[in-house]
Amino acid sequence: MNYQVMPELTAEEYAELKADIALRGVMVPIEYDEAGNVLDGYHRLKICSELGIKDYPRVIRSGMSESEKLTHARKLNMARRHLTSEQKRGLIREQLKETPEQSDRQIAQALGVHHTTVSSQRRELEANGDVAKLATSTDTLGREQPRARKPVSIFIPAEPEEPEAQAAPEEPASPRPFVSYNSGNNEWYTPAEYIELAREVMRSIDLDPASSDIANEVVRAREYYTSDTDGLSNGWFGKVWLNPPYSSELITKFTDKLLEELPNIEEAIMLVNNATETEWFNKLVKSSSAVCFPRGRVKFHMPDGTTGAPLQGQALLYFGGDRGKFIEVFSRKGWCAVPE
Repeated sequence: MNYQVMPELTAEEYAELKADIALRGVMVPIEYDEAGNVLDGYHRLKICSELGIKDYPRVIRSGMSESEKLTHARKLNMARRHLTSEQKRGLIREQLKETPEQSDRQIAQALGVHHTTVSSQRRELEANGDVAKLATSTDTLGREQPRARKPVSIFIPAEPEEPEAQAAPEEPASPRPFVSYNSGNNEWYTPAEYIELAREVMRSIDLDPASSDIANEVVRAREYYTSDTDGLSNGWFGKVWLNPPYSSELITKFTDKLLEELPNIEEAIMLVNNATETEWFNKLVKSSSAVCFPRGRVKFHMPDGTTGAPLQGQALLYFGGDRGKFIEVFSRKGWCAVPE
């Protein structure tokens, strides 16, 4: 049985993967079912055969149905390959055609995407007649549930009213600085100059676990997780660049995830606000090999193409065995120190 759910790699992509495996070996385990069929890692296995590599990490997934194996393969491809938005939507549509009886949330959970993305693809398939409109769906416990439908909005114009006397304008509220309540704009894209310094230290970036299609155009990580594929739920590996969401809740979770994954990764560089008063920042510093405080605030790129900076300085923390290289490179940007 063939569980290769995506097209073949291009010649350039294949050559790049082969060169990396020749240099470092297989970093992500090849997955099989109990019958020896490859669920994930078709290209890695082919390259191992070409290079004569017989000792590589592998995982056996047993007890899965054919449908579950295909779903599993789709989820791994969604998380690990540099897919375009249309390719990701294509995988979701294939899943919907195969299991239309499942709820949007159930499919979203299985593929590691947001349920609204699944809903939009279902509506498109229903409109084209590619899947039937079902009155019920199966929830995660196997129960039949009525399918929720978004109500149709009807606009009813209001009767004109007599104009009221205008009240005196209120004094404008003083803007609350970003640091006072840590609202945490989660869409701050790192300037290329910092990415290039990180790449100079680690020589490559294998994974960005808190990214997006737009952000990775600059980071150029071999693999990246988005808000849909969820870097908090997936394993980390190799050399990691991390510019996490800055909201209090999420940055705490990404801090804990990084510290949890340290035994599984080679090196990591993390860019955060220098919130020295917080518990999460102190946990990072204590576990880091070195830290850099840039001169001036980092000017991040925003989704609308503009640049902006939080009302607070930043810090870059290094986790790995070459602190000397990190300090040598990042001292160009600011003051570096080694935590005791």
